[in-house]
Amino acid sequence: MIEARCMKRRSFAALVTNALHWMRERLLVSLVFALLMVGCAARAQSASASDAGKAALDRGDYAAAEALYRKALLEHPAQPELLSNLGVALQMQGRSTDAMRAFEQALKLKKLGRTYALLAQERCKTRDLDRARPMLEKILKEDVGDPLILALVAPCYLDLDEPIEAAEAFSTLLADPAYPQDYALIQLGKSYSLAGQFFFSRLTHTPENARYVQAIGAARDQTAPDARGAFGDAARLSPNFRADLSFAEAVRVWRQHPDDPALLYLLCVLSGEGNIRELEVCAEKYPDSPYFEQMRLEMLAEQGHNEEAIRGYQALMQAHAEISDLAYSLGMLYMKQRQWEEAAEVFRAQLSRHPQDERSAAHLSEALERMGRWSELHSFLTPLMKQNDPPLWASTDMAEAAENLGDPREAIRVLLAAEKANMSSKTIHFRLIHLYRMTGNLAQAQVESQWFKTAGR
Repeated sequence: MIEARCMKRRSFAALVTNALHWMRERLLVSLVFALLMVGCAARAQSASASDAGKAALDRGDYAAAEALYRKALLEHPAQPELLSNLGVALQMQGRSTDAMRAFEQALKLKKLGRTYALLAQERCKTRDLDRARPMLEKILKEDVGDPLILALVAPCYLDLDEPIEAAEAFSTLLADPAYPQDYALIQLGKSYSLAGQFFFSRLTHTPENARYVQAIGAARDQTAPDARGAFGDAARLSPNFRADLSFAEAVRVWRQHPDDPALLYLLCVLSGEGNIRELEVCAEKYPDSPYFEQMRLEMLAEQGHNEEAIRGYQALMQAHAEISDLAYSLGMLYMKQRQWEEAAEVFRAQLSRHPQDERSAAHLSEALERMGRWSELHSFLTPLMKQNDPPLWASTDMAEAAENLGDPREAIRVLLAAEKANMSSKTIHFRLIHLYRMTGNLAQAQVESQWFKTAGR
């Protein structure tokens, strides 16, 4: 058994377990409980309906929880905590767009840090990266001390290809014994690995890098790699270099001197060492961790052993059926390997089991787009576009399909409808510039360009 499963949990330390989906459910139910304590203390009349909603969430009856919170909101329509709890009930049903609307309404009424994190999480899941990114930056600056908020959004930093921020988030969560340690170690190891790639890319494009690139290359070719061979040169050539800096300290210095090759070299080394350290600790402490096995399978796929990786994933899904996100992760593995057909098949299967799973729908749409199956994509999205307020991802993908099917004016109509509810979306405005130019409407293209110069900055 994984050691973290035996740890004693109190208060909202009980919000996490080693099964990631179950951990997410406990986390969100605990969040609802916390919001209820704030929201219902001054509203005794709504307390019974709210408590019943929390109980429904606790037993996994999310549709009943939704009905109970909607009933409570009929009596107290301007209560932000109830709106947040409704959003969680919708979120657990996979209804991301509906959940985001509830979170947005709550935030208009009151500043709620955890509701803000829930909204950022859903925007990340539904590929609304333009609006998720500044939210996640703000959270890391203002709420890094709240483990509940970090637990909600930490995986989003990797989804947005922000490994430095991901390393900060998972380092903080690793220090919290209530968070599943095997999962934190694996995600932190991934963060360091991606950070190392980022810093090495920067290093290779920086002048006077030869000695540092050579030291890293030599270490990669060794059985027992040690990339610190150029530390002496780095200390001699750079006043900013210090061999005893931690990764976080080195990042702070590098932000002040982003073109210092010695600092970039140091960060490459620290990233590589961090990756090895976290994976070794996880292998030693949690040899049966499904997340460690998942990481191993992802590495196999990256090395080109796709069939072996897929077989391993299928075995892992059977052995750990409680981790429902493994099927989704398999689809994302196919996406990373640019195996769009296989990814589409996984997400179709997910939707057959969970028809309201908007996250899988969004990635199925992306896979069809990547394959250029415009007619199939158009047909898949048509039912969604008949909703009063379709998801943003569906609108942008539908516009892409319409344009490629030779109907740019339909694409413009779709984006203009989406713009009403998503005025701040840079993607919509950028696409409209292109479409207006294509259709010869240069005056309107100029209007959209002006938006970028002002509100879009």
